[in-house]
Amino acid sequence: MELGQKQYFDYSQRAQWLRAVVLGGLEGLVFTTLLMLNIDQMVTQDQTKSTKLILTGFLGLISGALRIATSELVSVYTQVDTLTFQAKRDLKIFGRRDHHHHHHYDHDHDHHDENIWQMMPNPTQVAVTSSLAYLLVGTVPLLASGFVDQQHNILRTCIAMISASLSMLLVGGFAAVLGKASIARSCVRVLVGGLVAILIMWGKIKIYSWVSV
Repeated sequence: MELGQKQYFDYSQRAQWLRAVVLGGLEGLVFTTLLMLNIDQMVTQDQTKSTKLILTGFLGLISGALRIATSELVSVYTQVDTLTFQAKRDLKIFGRRDHHHHHHYDHDHDHHDENIWQMMPNPTQVAVTSSLAYLLVGTVPLLASGFVDQQHNILRTCIAMISASLSMLLVGGFAAVLGKASIARSCVRVLVGGLVAILIMWGKIKIYSWVSV
């Protein structure tokens, strides 16, 4: 569609898979960052060597990617079913109206139906996108800090947090650029949300370790 001399593009069509990128990326970052921050609670003593730690992290990322793909597939299909059956109900109700007497009303309804089908998410696309984002983005803190020796725990923690924070900013900027949204607001939102998620999970692990002592 052309508006004047400019090409028009509806960026809202990217909303579903961009949401999946942000969700999957944040989930992957939370997992690997927590692995670096709580290494003593999350792995056994014979896994604290760098190679075994990296292997443990990658296995966790793969299982997490499959988990989030399954969750996305089930939840998005629920959304698709709701939209589809609502569209069918609307067709039964409004499709029987007299076209000549309700031309303007039917035109608005047809436009509404068209918007529904255009916004219909693709469950497979969302699931694959979210799982790939989980796997790829979550790898960054793991590779950045996983090879640091156990004796330098503070250094490993700092590297993990810095790499995770930079990755969050990158994910936020990526989503904003492709969605033609505010880059600053998107980056800040993803960064703050990711750090809060890490803090919540870190606190849960610490409380669990104190209670189990």
